[in-house]
Amino acid sequence: MKSSRAGLDTIMESEVATLSGTVWGEMAVNINRFEPGCDLSAMIAQLSTGSCQVPHWGYVIEGSLTIGYLDGSTESVAAGEVFYMPPGHNSVLTETGCLIAEFSPAAEMAALQEELGALLAE
Repeated sequence: MKSSRAGLDTIMESEVATLSGTVWGEMAVNINRFEPGCDLSAMIAQLSTGSCQVPHWGYVIEGSLTIGYLDGSTESVAAGEVFYMPPGHNSVLTETGCLIAEFSPAAEMAALQEELGALLAE
């Protein structure tokens, strides 16, 4: 299986982020663009668990992002680096903007997208 960015479905689009993806087998495959100054902390805080409980594996195609965790730790990943975001991350931000390829368990990602969709509809 393969796809270009243009062949992926738009999952969410806002002024600060565009998430596009599909599902292959048991994995959600996403290409996500975060605009400069994007900070998803407030949105993540509104989730029922107060953090994102979906694990994400990925690769930063361009730019960089900083991921925050419930224990107060943070880590930054930049273009050319792979990453693993375990459950319990509560912030994702970028000063410069970034483009990432991301892989997550499909069922968990679908539940997250449903909850985010409900929050955005309010």
